[in-house]
Amino acid sequence: MEKRIMNERKRNRLETITFEKKKSGRKVLVPFFTACYPDRDKFVELLLAAQEAGADLIEIGLPFSDPIADGRYIQHSSEWVLERGFSLKSFLEFMPEFKKEIKVPLVFMSYLNPVYRFGFKAFADKLAEHEIEGVVFADLPCEELEFLDGIFRAAGISVILMVAPNTSFPRMKQIVLASEGFIYLVSRYGVTGPGEKFDPNLEEKVSQIKSITSKPVYSGFGICQPEQAGHLARKVDGIIVGSALVKVMMGREKDFRTGEISEFLRELKKAIEEP
Repeated sequence: MEKRIMNERKRNRLETITFEKKKSGRKVLVPFFTACYPDRDKFVELLLAAQEAGADLIEIGLPFSDPIADGRYIQHSSEWVLERGFSLKSFLEFMPEFKKEIKVPLVFMSYLNPVYRFGFKAFADKLAEHEIEGVVFADLPCEELEFLDGIFRAAGISVILMVAPNTSFPRMKQIVLASEGFIYLVSRYGVTGPGEKFDPNLEEKVSQIKSITSKPVYSGFGICQPEQAGHLARKVDGIIVGSALVKVMMGREKDFRTGEISEFLRELKKAIEEP
């Protein structure tokens, strides 16, 4: 079934890159930054710093007033920029400015409501215009994917789906076969944010996914230390880190050093590349 789905269209750039990295055996580092946090200038600096530190992809979160999957740190960053006048329209108009120096693929993470208000096709067209490679909707059930899939697929944009620790095998199979670019595996129960432990059944979940598909598996939620990242990277193809980065900046938005983020990302990169 997976071969039939993949043969319906040519792989887009994100899929090409993620499959090539998996084939090479290289582990992928995906930092997450909230759009325009703490401000536009610092946000651009963070993207460039992440790229310089070895990020393979970058995930950009679009702020939303009711982020049900996000913990205190990502919620704080979203509230911070929303209180300062963030709008999806203005951010998309800002894209050409921050995108021109970014060479690694970019993936947007959003909730459905703000994109619904903006217009799904208009949103997809904007992403395609500025070569955004993929999109994750944190509140999109795979059963509802069909009404969006054609819009984003026509624009050459991967729709990435999430697998939770408690996802049943039949439903997981449905998600895995439909997800494009990579599989986003949630590493623990609950919302985003630093945590001490991953789900004890995570390794079994990875094995189940790999029994279904050859698509890369990237895991996020709870990664806060290089040692954790290195441990998790031995099980999956890539790691996604967001809350730990916001934690560095939270409460110090006006005076944190971008170099602190660079140093942390280099430590993570080194940890996941160690055998």
